[in-house]
Amino acid sequence: MSKLKLSELSDAPPEGTGKQIHFKHLYTEIDYVLALFQVEGKFYCLTDQCRCCEGSLGLGVLKGMFAFCGKEECGWNIRKGYCKFNRSDTTPTYKVAIEEDGLYIEI
Repeated sequence: MSKLKLSELSDAPPEGTGKQIHFKHLYTEIDYVLALFQVEGKFYCLTDQCRCCEGSLGLGVLKGMFAFCGKEECGWNIRKGYCKFNRSDTTPTYKVAIEEDGLYIEI
């Protein structure tokens, strides 16, 4: 696993919102599209694409600890990565670390 910078602190989503993040892994050169959220001062990150309809979670609506995509409004728990309506369906989540120069994830 690698610790990679996801975002500058100034570019982080405001409290109670999400943001879509595009980046390329520095070592593997794999392109990622992730969703970054801030809830109660903590940051959460998961794969941006809704596994049900392929809508964007980062561009959708955040309701509590659930991100709803813009297409079908399928909710995903931003902390654990499970679907609100089918807990056996999950999406990858990433732990976010706050450093002085930005937000980092292990990937």
